[in-house]
Amino acid sequence: MNQLAQITQTEVFSTNFGSISHCPRTDLLTLTFSGKTVTYKYPCLQRLNKVINQVDLAKMTDASHSGLEIIFLCGAEDCFVLDIHEILGLKDLLHGTFTMFNLNSTIKDCLQRVI
Repeated sequence: MNQLAQITQTEVFSTNFGSISHCPRTDLLTLTFSGKTVTYKYPCLQRLNKVINQVDLAKMTDASHSGLEIIFLCGAEDCFVLDIHEILGLKDLLHGTFTMFNLNSTIKDCLQRVI
């Protein structure tokens, strides 16, 4: 059997809250978080990261706030309804994921310079 066919998902990063994995055949990223599993293309995951980083955590702790945020991405079918702890968990997961992407790119650049 083809080795690529055996590898369906490669974990990029995970925390206690969830994980993000990559499928080399489809080039899609699978986010498993808060009881949901959704698949995104890289630019959509970047948009999710931007939206999560723009959430006003101080406002969420205000007594007049419901304590929940609805995260919906234009063009995506799914949405997340998250409390402040889940926002922090998703923020941590996305930060680690993009750090891994940047690290991978940096290592590749360094290796290309050496060769």
